[in-house]
Amino acid sequence: MQVSHFALSNAPVPPLSVAWLQPVIPNYRVPLLQRLAKVPGLQVTSFYGAGNAEFSPPSATAGLTTVDAQEVKSYSWPIKRERTLWQAAWRELCYGPYDVIVCEETIHNLTNWALWATRGWHKKKLVFYGYGYRPDQLATGLRYLRDRMRKIFLTSADALIVYTNRGREECCRVGIENEKIFVSGNTLDTEALIPLAQDPGVIAGAGGLRERLQLGARPVLVYVGRLVPEKRLDVLLHTLRQLRTTMDPAPALLIVGEGASLPQVREQARELPHVHFLGPIYDDYELAKVFLVADLLVIPGRVGLTCVHGFCYGVPVVTTLRQVEQSPEFDYIQHEKNGYVVSEPRVELYQEALTTLLRDKERLRAMKTHAYQTARSLTMSTMTTQFVAAVHHAMARA
Repeated sequence: MQVSHFALSNAPVPPLSVAWLQPVIPNYRVPLLQRLAKVPGLQVTSFYGAGNAEFSPPSATAGLTTVDAQEVKSYSWPIKRERTLWQAAWRELCYGPYDVIVCEETIHNLTNWALWATRGWHKKKLVFYGYGYRPDQLATGLRYLRDRMRKIFLTSADALIVYTNRGREECCRVGIENEKIFVSGNTLDTEALIPLAQDPGVIAGAGGLRERLQLGARPVLVYVGRLVPEKRLDVLLHTLRQLRTTMDPAPALLIVGEGASLPQVREQARELPHVHFLGPIYDDYELAKVFLVADLLVIPGRVGLTCVHGFCYGVPVVTTLRQVEQSPEFDYIQHEKNGYVVSEPRVELYQEALTTLLRDKERLRAMKTHAYQTARSLTMSTMTTQFVAAVHHAMARA
């Protein structure tokens, strides 16, 4: 039986099939997956690990039923246990019906290397996503080896998705062609979070939280994130101890999170009044109540996407420039506009910064306005567009 040319030309075009390998799928990543699921002509299947409760947020449960996602067994390095060693997804990714494989641009996950080494056999396009660079925290020899390995990795990719413009600039600096680099503007679902500040239930809940914790009229600092050494909570708690003698009323501190350092942090805060441990909060509605009572979000160490969370509610962030390993989202912080960048993680510098900001109400009000404006400029719509553009660019490469 012959098939007419008309029938061939009008045959439905199968969707572009993408496999996305991730160490975990935290709650904040689910909205992006949900948006990608609605893109016509695109089918994204996510493979993810459960996460290490001590060092990373757990993979989401709510929301994953609305997207195509499969949990795979993950293994961590025995020393650097926060880093993924291997994910049992190589066979499925290589033999599965996928046109493009997207994975992190990290060299410590050996699954990435297995996918890279067998690309000539499985013939699938490779897209790497992540920072686009690495902070210079290693000794010279190790840093040279790491950078050489990463350059091999990145130059062979069919496309790169980097979090910020700095990632693009660093990739171009080492010779990667600009045309295959896509800047996602890594963010949270700001379009959903920002309206929560006007939600009557959230506003009432924030008032109830202030009353329950007996915050009164005292300034409120908030810390949100994993309780791990690189966050430098020790600096914040020692600073709070000093502020007790110089500010009246002294600030309260709300700590949201869990992690390996929780026992040490509790011990450091044991004799400090007005320090409240709220535990991990992954519900955006509940977390919004915490941000609405906060004057400042203070994270002396690694900031991450938490700064965007604060910005959604007009909360400026205070963090550190040097002697800490910052994440790409640090680039969103504009000193004395939407936040305050302390030069080093030293108690006296934090004491001076927090005292100045909390006493200058007009300055703090202006910073809150800029923080809110920053959140409005960071949208998940942009992330979706850039992801789609990257995988289509990869498919178009010979």
